[in-house]
Amino acid sequence: MNLEMFRFTSRPHVERPSLIVGWTKDVGAVSRGVADFLADTPGTSSFGQVRPVSFFPVGGVTVNDDVAEFPQSRLVCNERENIVILRSDEPSSHRYEFLNGVLDLAEEYHGVETLYTVNGIASMIPHTANRRAFLVSNDLALQRELRRVVPAGLAWQGPPNTSIYLLWLAKNRHLPGVGLWVEVPFYLVDSEDFQAIKTGASLLGRILGWPFDLDDLDQRIAEQDETLTQLREQDPEIDTRIRILEQGESLDGNEQRELVEAVQGALKEQSR
Repeated sequence: MNLEMFRFTSRPHVERPSLIVGWTKDVGAVSRGVADFLADTPGTSSFGQVRPVSFFPVGGVTVNDDVAEFPQSRLVCNERENIVILRSDEPSSHRYEFLNGVLDLAEEYHGVETLYTVNGIASMIPHTANRRAFLVSNDLALQRELRRVVPAGLAWQGPPNTSIYLLWLAKNRHLPGVGLWVEVPFYLVDSEDFQAIKTGASLLGRILGWPFDLDDLDQRIAEQDETLTQLREQDPEIDTRIRILEQGESLDGNEQRELVEAVQGALKEQSR
């Protein structure tokens, strides 16, 4: 067992907790948004972080738009709910070692009972639609049990996403794991989709029996919806494109790009 990749500030008192992993960069900021929301609920406290050496860019810093961005990681725990949360950047190198280090952490606390990941997945839906969620699990019995909460499954195709890879490695260690994938309208992929974040947080709350207040997310959803309502009122073409999506139809490539640009512009203006 190798825990050198972590820097601990305290040791939480938990026994066979649930471990939730959230990544800072994700479709619709779902993974980060859920992890941050849960980490900020009453009763949670930080107890460490990931050391950036070896797993992230040289020096641990990337530069975007002339702004230095440092690797972000956070280990938090809610002892009352018996839950540990890792919120981290995905490793840019040595991914196998990094994910195995996460699983070493799971074993450190007398064996994590279940591993949970949550991610967004782009979809040709309007922001006015309910966000469907899909379930992936490395344990057939657990998958059957959770069908009552998340009835739809997801067959992953292509190279493994980091969360899928983590679930596969967890299976090799006989650790049951669940991946929740929440729909995100394609034009909110590069923004925070607060409705999808709420869906992911709510599902985890139901699965874990963890009661928490969703009022903050409801407020953010209302603000985002108001911004997009104003955009539709000001731009009839954008309103027409969203109506097409609301009717269950698709947009061509140019229409998609125009909708993405308009929505991103409106949301950036709102955030100023």
